[in-house]
Amino acid sequence: MNEGQRLIDEQPPPWGDDPLSTFFKNAEYNDRVSALNLASVYALLKRVHASFGRVQAAVEKDNREHLLIPRFLVVRTHSSFLAAIRLGMSGQLSESYAILREAIEQAWYALHIARDPRPPDRTTVWLCRNDDQASKAKCKTEFTVRNVRSTHESVDPATAKQLHDLYETMIDFGAHPNQMGLLAFLKQSETDKEINYQVGILCAETVALVSTLRLAVAVAVGGLKVFQLIFPERFRPTSLDVEIETIVAELNTVFRAYIPKGQSNVSG
Repeated sequence: MNEGQRLIDEQPPPWGDDPLSTFFKNAEYNDRVSALNLASVYALLKRVHASFGRVQAAVEKDNREHLLIPRFLVVRTHSSFLAAIRLGMSGQLSESYAILREAIEQAWYALHIARDPRPPDRTTVWLCRNDDQASKAKCKTEFTVRNVRSTHESVDPATAKQLHDLYETMIDFGAHPNQMGLLAFLKQSETDKEINYQVGILCAETVALVSTLRLAVAVAVGGLKVFQLIFPERFRPTSLDVEIETIVAELNTVFRAYIPKGQSNVSG
């Protein structure tokens, strides 16, 4: 199923009155309202989405066998970005960070495979991961975060540092069950008799939402730059390299009104 397909063609019936249906209805409502209330942010998200689509079209006809898996990982990175912003716009901010962390790893895996000094060694290790315990151990050793990040550092240390910083941010705020990811959405109320705590699932706080979407765009930019390293000859003729820099410029302007003082911009 591609991004434009639906499970059914006809209009579905409205959600029911049970708690799960209410949750989905509220999340869907938040998605739509976020797109309307944050029109300039949503316009940038649409631009990033379109850029990933252009990358997929540009690499579709690449017939180099050792880049087949990296081509597939373009799609998975794109899909992770879409999943993260859908969660974020609905208000599930903490959960979106786990998906953004996955997006970074997918881009790093793609580059690590593409930069294999003896292709298809890394592709074979990755594809045969579940053949047996020895294969799984070999794959785990080869595709550690340290290894795939080091590959990126060897060819583009500046972007590798930015992505690593983002990766650590994702872990701090929800990609792992750390304290900041939990306590950020905790509300406390007191009475004379008791203290009550509420752990939020859908967060409608604008600054937190915008900050999450800004991080999502920053991760997408890093991912696009990784794929530019893998397919440079596909980026230049279609001006995708110029488009990335345009997105970076918009990233540092569109969100500016919402960024707390002291938080630095993402550079190109």
